Amino acid sequence: MRRVLVISHTYVQPAHRGKLRALAARGLDVTVGLPQRWREPALGEQIESAWERQSGLEVFPIPAKGTRFGRRPLGALLRDKRPDLVQIEEEPGTDVARQVIKAARHLDIPVVLFTHQNVDPRLPILQRWGRRRTLRRLKGVVAGSEAGAELVRREVATLPVAVIPQLGAGVPHDPLHSPHEGLAIAYVGRLVARKGLDNLLQALALNRGVPWHLTVVGDGPERERLEALASELRLAARIRWMGGLPAEQLTRLWADTDVLVQPSRALPEWQEPNGHALIEAMAHEVAVLGSASGVIPEIVGDAGVVVPAGDAATLAAELVRLADESVRKPLATAGRARAMRLYSDDAVAERTMEFWRGLVG
Repeated sequence: MRRVLVISHTYVQPAHRGKLRALAARGLDVTVGLPQRWREPALGEQIESAWERQSGLEVFPIPAKGTRFGRRPLGALLRDKRPDLVQIEEEPGTDVARQVIKAARHLDIPVVLFTHQNVDPRLPILQRWGRRRTLRRLKGVVAGSEAGAELVRREVATLPVAVIPQLGAGVPHDPLHSPHEGLAIAYVGRLVARKGLDNLLQALALNRGVPWHLTVVGDGPERERLEALASELRLAARIRWMGGLPAEQLTRLWADTDVLVQPSRALPEWQEPNGHALIEAMAHEVAVLGSASGVIPEIVGDAGVVVPAGDAATLAAELVRLADESVRKPLATAGRARAMRLYSDDAVAERTMEFWRGLVG
């Protein structure tokens, strides 16, 4: 296997391409196909991508209209590159996934799909049939969680499945941490109800007598309600609302953070599918505290703290415990070691490449 094409909107942010660069460093000719223009929800702005090639990684913007790529540009890319394998990192029910799979099959190019989906989507019978039909056309699936892998296995039992994060993290040689007073807490994610930031605010209200401050990175439709809740709980003076930040600017956050909290809810129709902020924090030797929702316990393992989803009292008690540096420091050190072993760009690239080779040689 020498040539690989990865297709996903995720890589419009250059900071997300660490895995791809690590794959290229292993001797693969890697091309990433991404939308030429993409409105990034986390930033609330449109990103324009340009062609570039560096150290074995080629970035190839594809004109898109609505939820589909231009048929001719996509076909030309596949014919020109003739990759040994295509990995599309979009959900199987999306238009672009079906489009890429169809175009690649026409050229007899095997396709692997990455999925975050970890809860049965309970689709109508025709849509469920279409999803299963899409999965059966794949050479294999990479799932972001064990629950996601099990969901795929239930639908197509014979399909090879690996559990690997979509993105790795750069692991600094010597993480920097700035001195500050009190416990520096951070939340990184969309401001939507299922992410559970209101539960974190309720927990912090129980810790009013403890010195802490919170930095919130992210934006979304719940921001106004959450800011009002913080004021109602008399917490506003201790919270910084940063809005959405590009991924490359997040590295500045970790130096000023003691604990990253991911307080996601656990709902019948939704469980946390993405723990990349946890991986980044662990790589930078920041202690992590998450709820028992979706992929969070898998990522944290025994190198952090996991509390029941929606339990503000337990969350508050654990934050008090983590305010003690003698408790927090061993967890941060263990988290960094776990990130280096399992979640670094190199580790994720190596596991991905091993799976690909098992499929196509």
